[in-house]
Amino acid sequence: MVNSFKTELSQAKNLYEEYRYKDALQIINDLEKKQNYTVQEQFEIHYLKSSLLHELGHMIEALEYAELAYKESQQLKNNLQIINVLISKIILLLRCTRIKEAQKTIIKTEQVLNTFNQISSIEYKEKYAYLVLLKGRCHWNMGDFNRSLEYANTVLKIAKEIQNDMLKLQAVKLFGFNYSMKGDYERNLENNKRYLALAKKVNDKQELIGALNSLGMVLTEKNEFDQALDYLKQSLSTCDEINSFKTAAVLGSLFDLYLKMNNFDKAQQCLDRMKQIKNQEDIKWFDDNYRLGKAMMLRKKPQDINQLKAKEIFKQIVDEEGTFIEFNYVSLIHLCDQYLADLSKSNDLKALDEIQPYITQLMNIAKNQQSFWLLVEGYTFQAKLKLIIFEFREAQNLLSKALNIAEKYGQERLAKRILNEQDELSKNFIKWEKLKASGANMSERMDLARIDEQIEIMLQKRRYLKEINGQS
Repeated sequence: MVNSFKTELSQAKNLYEEYRYKDALQIINDLEKKQNYTVQEQFEIHYLKSSLLHELGHMIEALEYAELAYKESQQLKNNLQIINVLISKIILLLRCTRIKEAQKTIIKTEQVLNTFNQISSIEYKEKYAYLVLLKGRCHWNMGDFNRSLEYANTVLKIAKEIQNDMLKLQAVKLFGFNYSMKGDYERNLENNKRYLALAKKVNDKQELIGALNSLGMVLTEKNEFDQALDYLKQSLSTCDEINSFKTAAVLGSLFDLYLKMNNFDKAQQCLDRMKQIKNQEDIKWFDDNYRLGKAMMLRKKPQDINQLKAKEIFKQIVDEEGTFIEFNYVSLIHLCDQYLADLSKSNDLKALDEIQPYITQLMNIAKNQQSFWLLVEGYTFQAKLKLIIFEFREAQNLLSKALNIAEKYGQERLAKRILNEQDELSKNFIKWEKLKASGANMSERMDLARIDEQIEIMLQKRRYLKEINGQS
């Protein structure tokens, strides 16, 4: 029995290393059905199963098995095992956007790490560095980019000291996340090239997919479509090679690129394949990814019936439990945009009443995630809505709130944009008074408030949300 267990477990681990996750999971599932295991054997089964489920995209189930492995590691009183499984838990909590739980688990892991000295200096520094990295991910998620960059620098310094290339890769990836959100596209592009080089050096195909996908998204934002397409096709090819769960995310990036290029035939091909994946895999993320793409495609078709169908899908995504933050957020923005389009045509202020619950949900996402940049964008959006109903003082107050948050958390470019918004409001105050006196229609007011521009800015943040969920 012992030899059989060791042989099968070793076989599963080898398959894991070869990216054959489903084959490895089948062996682990068969092992799990057997009985009379020691606590150590149960730990090894549950820990590996959690890792496999993670790689296959089953994040919630992976978290459940990580919790089982954690309880077993406590029984074994093996601090190294405890730390390893807690780090896995933190990563999964971050990917499930359970930030507060992740922060609590980081504190718990630090307490364990600080109570023993039974591992070498290099091992200790590696575990410490991973905790610093995860702190950086938490602060990045919250929009505290300067603090996150400080953590990334610390991790990179330790990685160089202990000559750990995978740790260097993770630090470089965190730099990229921050440069992206700070709007530093050139530095982000160069950083992602470093990420790609390190992914090739460590020969990790999942990271290679992420690096190629990130480069494709950056170049899409820069409207360098040919290069973006080349990187994204390479990323998709690597996904197919190892049957990666990231396939759906890369298809989503390609879909976004083709929509931006107005190549609707190619976009539809991506959508068709996303549908195929979601039909094969019982993972809500895949289903949400497909439905959001379908609704976005419908929005490109001008007929009223297609707009209504899109609105229905967005509402379904928003109303369902367990929807990933990326899809919830993007659907809420699209719904606001659609109701604003209705308002522009009808001049009926009831459309603003329809929007309010969705704005409340957007702000709740920002507050629950402690996402400071989302709060800034939310307050800016609210300010523009106050402008179109001529509530100037309220608009000024909301912009001031947005500016205070942006400045507090080192979001320099965002703060500069809010300052420009305040200047525009002051410069255009006489124009606004004239529009109010003349009873101007909503279309004129919305043009002066540049609401379409704000909607576009908020939708561009989808990339950040994909990175939160660990899909890139």
